[in-house]
Amino acid sequence: MASLDEWLQGLFGFLGPSGALVALFVLFVIDAAIVPALPELALVVVYLYGVPEYDPLVRALLLLTMAVGGEFAGNTVLYLWVRTLLVDRGRVPRPVERAMAGWMRFLIVPDERIILLNRIAPVVPFVGAFIAVLHWSYRRSIAYVVVGAAAKYSLLLVLVGFLRLAYPRQAATLLTVSAVLVLVAASILGAYLYRRRAVVRKPT
Repeated sequence: MASLDEWLQGLFGFLGPSGALVALFVLFVIDAAIVPALPELALVVVYLYGVPEYDPLVRALLLLTMAVGGEFAGNTVLYLWVRTLLVDRGRVPRPVERAMAGWMRFLIVPDERIILLNRIAPVVPFVGAFIAVLHWSYRRSIAYVVVGAAAKYSLLLVLVGFLRLAYPRQAATLLTVSAVLVLVAASILGAYLYRRRAVVRKPT
């Protein structure tokens, strides 16, 4: 475990606090707009090792700002890209549009509110694209993105902070990384079960 502890310290040592915060923000943007990137794990690691100069509360607030800001930026960029280049020009392939609309019809919450459920069970990928293609309200959708992100990552940071106070850093690292991996696995399982239920409910 000591080697992992030293490796994580070295990983962020060359970035410095500002660099670690910027890297975290970019990772959240990538996760929201391009490809899943395990931002929960990055948030934990940066909290424990990336910005040690800050007081724990200030550290948590800075990381929460980067996480929510990255979610906002990533979803907005994807929304604007899809709307400007595809939707407004009528270039969305009809099969894709029908598939997206059809999938939403089989979900329990077939509108923007699904964004909140997505925090627990990610059943809708590339949310920004869905906002654009299905003509959801951008303001309402992005509000759900921000509220959901703030709630999820606040709880995660509280958990990390508690473990950091209750255990030595090495033990806290092991426990929090394990907890995050379990939460991610549970989220993936929840999404699978939700999708399976939606397919079962699909009328023949």
